[in-house]
Amino acid sequence: MARNTYVFGVGGTGARIIRSLTMLLASGIKLNDTNKIIPIIIDVDAKNADTSRTLKALEAYKLIRATGYGNQELKDGFFNTDLNTLNSIMPENDVKIKLEDSFQLHFDNLETTFLKYLDPKEELAGDINMDLLEALYDNTPLDHANFQNTELNLRLDMGFKGNPNIGCVVFNTLGNTKEFRFVLNNISKGDRIFIISSIFGGTGSSGFPQLVRLLLENEKLQSNLFGALTVMPYFNVTDKKMSAINSDRFTSKTEAALTYYSKSLKGKLNSLYQLWDKPLKQYENKEGGEEQKNNAHIIEFLGATAVIDFINKPDQSFKSKDRPDYLDFGIKKDDQLVDSSFFFDNTRNKIIQPLTLFTYAMKVYLEKIPQYKDEAFYKNLNLSKDLNNSTFYQNLTSFFKDHYKSWLKEMIDNERKFQPFNVDDDLNGLVRARPIEVKKILGVTRDPGINDSLLKTKLGKDEDTLKKTITNNEERFLKLLFQIATECFTKLESLPSMV
Repeated sequence: MARNTYVFGVGGTGARIIRSLTMLLASGIKLNDTNKIIPIIIDVDAKNADTSRTLKALEAYKLIRATGYGNQELKDGFFNTDLNTLNSIMPENDVKIKLEDSFQLHFDNLETTFLKYLDPKEELAGDINMDLLEALYDNTPLDHANFQNTELNLRLDMGFKGNPNIGCVVFNTLGNTKEFRFVLNNISKGDRIFIISSIFGGTGSSGFPQLVRLLLENEKLQSNLFGALTVMPYFNVTDKKMSAINSDRFTSKTEAALTYYSKSLKGKLNSLYQLWDKPLKQYENKEGGEEQKNNAHIIEFLGATAVIDFINKPDQSFKSKDRPDYLDFGIKKDDQLVDSSFFFDNTRNKIIQPLTLFTYAMKVYLEKIPQYKDEAFYKNLNLSKDLNNSTFYQNLTSFFKDHYKSWLKEMIDNERKFQPFNVDDDLNGLVRARPIEVKKILGVTRDPGINDSLLKTKLGKDEDTLKKTITNNEERFLKLLFQIATECFTKLESLPSMV
């Protein structure tokens, strides 16, 4: 029976892993018995650039799929999974509730300091109440240079800045939001719930246990399968004297959170995935807002594979919440440059292969198809007009160029480089672990690998076949891309490698 999976991304790390998940799903990774995936990003840092970038990728994915496939249920092809918002869920009572059509869940009244959030009417001004608050939270005087970063004076709409003791108070109000009440009322029997968070900051480490508690307070959900990914430190930030964020405290915060989780989450999860890496990369210390835009990282890619693994497991493979599965991810060897050869067969076949097809499609779409204006398939699909003007193709171009290609390049720009593809090479040299050798005998090319002639012929033949059964140009184009990418991959497998 088809089910929905609700994926909560808590904090900046949660948003970044959902960004990676969006790329994996766009590549056509197959999911078992899943109707929709509903990503829900929870990040109090309202202007966080990492979150904004993820939201733009999700919106582009949603439009591409809706225009290309409508409400079809698909088993393969690019963008085949219905990745949608809460607004797409029909309530059990069939009475539609007006929700913002967004992938983000918003808190109310966070445009203030923590003290004013606790005491909006200034009713706690008495000495006894303030003494209690000051015993629990730092309240450095106004004339101190770091006043704005002390706990009671922290602005909440810039995030919790590594203070889970503040985050847990704010997350207590999550259950009051219209969107969260909608989730509680409309998760059906058989739907699955997955929560992504980091353990070394403020938003993720405080939001994860509070979110589990709020969900399980609804008795109807106690039989649903719950999974979670907790991400331990995998980067550091530069030292900054006036910053509230200090990566020297990441390890101690992780130890404290793990101790708390071992008690508070006991008997509440079916599967807990854990990821960490040596913090080789040092990001610039940006406390939040539009300046916080970190490069994608292999840990975030692997975090997205944990979501796929949880979704694809059959019900009978899960243990009870009293005996949860604890899962780590391993690669074949430790190196600072990782490519597809480092993974075991299951990951290579189910994750890397679809990404390879999608990367071939990106190269063909961005670099080859615009050169084929005289070909019949180009004219049949009305690409001379639509390729640069229609909303569908504008979003497809943006997804490939601004989201997917940027994501791949960012993962190379780390101390732990993840480079499965040579994205600036030609189609024959695209797969780093297996570049195609163009055969020459006595100076004469015997097999040119993937070339313009092969691409034009394949695109023309496939368009002639597809147009007989598919009238929607956008759907036909997506299928055409998938088939030409499959042809490139088949060619890759049939020829010897230079490695």
